[in-house]
Amino acid sequence: MTDDPFDLDNLRLTREAAAAMGQTSAAKRARAQPKRQRQPFVMVPWAWVERLKGARHVATYRLALFLLYQHWKTNKPIPASNVAMKALGVSRRSKYRAIRDLERLGLIRVEWRRRRSPVVTVLIKT
Repeated sequence: MTDDPFDLDNLRLTREAAAAMGQTSAAKRARAQPKRQRQPFVMVPWAWVERLKGARHVATYRLALFLLYQHWKTNKPIPASNVAMKALGVSRRSKYRAIRDLERLGLIRVEWRRRRSPVVTVLIKT
């Protein structure tokens, strides 16, 4: 080994030093940035935007966004349960008003079932 500052042997790290640097930088990164959680989002067809202008209740918008998200996720008819609606901040009565409103606007088709949650089919016209 020479005292030359540009000698490659003098510039190389030992395995222990490299391992220690890797551990500390990973630990710093873990502490510095908490893991971001992805928030779900909803894509709304423009035809829905136009028709929702005629909506009568805020619950109609909330239900419409919920139904579009569920339709995108499963592409199946969606049971509109009271538990799911409560998580959205929609009461049981508001849910029925919103379902009728969306049905009136021609955005959904509903299978009404006695003493059970209605099953909603989203109508997306292309």
